[in-house]
Amino acid sequence: MRKPKPIKAARIEGALKTCLPSLQRRAVRLCYQYQLPTKLGTLRISPCDGAIRTRFDVVPLAAPCGTSLNPYSGKWNFECLDDDSLVGRAIYWIVVCVKLCKYVDQVIG
Repeated sequence: MRKPKPIKAARIEGALKTCLPSLQRRAVRLCYQYQLPTKLGTLRISPCDGAIRTRFDVVPLAAPCGTSLNPYSGKWNFECLDDDSLVGRAIYWIVVCVKLCKYVDQVIG
């Protein structure tokens, strides 16, 4: 049985750019090449081979969308992306986080 190959970082990067128009490019040599403003704080994003690695600048008090956010580092990663549907699912949760943050701000704010 063949081991699935991880999706290449360039392909994941293209999907992120397509689905997240507010994605902002940072300096090329930084660990997290992109950032996305959210109401929970800035979310740093790094497309890698087979993964989307993310980290909040400041650890938010609530985890986005009930996910397993590292309470110490603010990391929120999507690993083992070896299928386009898994990449889509990871990006979906990032989009939900951004939209949910906007909705909560409208209700509370």
